[in-house]
Amino acid sequence: MIQQEGYKAKIDDFLIREKRYRDPKFSANQLAEMLGVADYKLSRIMKDAYGMSYSEVVHTYRIQEAMHHLKNRRLSPYTVDDIGEMVGFKNRQSFFDAFKRITGTTPEKYRKSTIP
Repeated sequence: MIQQEGYKAKIDDFLIREKRYRDPKFSANQLAEMLGVADYKLSRIMKDAYGMSYSEVVHTYRIQEAMHHLKNRRLSPYTVDDIGEMVGFKNRQSFFDAFKRITGTTPEKYRKSTIP
């Protein structure tokens, strides 16, 4: 279990503190390589540490940041698509799908409900 916690701390460093989740090209393979583990082991580490797959964890971090940006009045000149790109989504559809899956609403509806 201690080794598992060490992996989680390293993953948190790479994904959160360094904000690698914003990089649409940063992959599970790259993370596994940085940790020095096989891909299949990373999958198990992610499930044990976060209860989710790599892509689910990355999407969760992206959506959390997107939600913050969408309710920030200073970012209101940016489109919803712009915000999706800012947080690391490659295209509108993947952003909208992940946002709806995680929050239960669309980014546009979320923005309208938080910024009067």
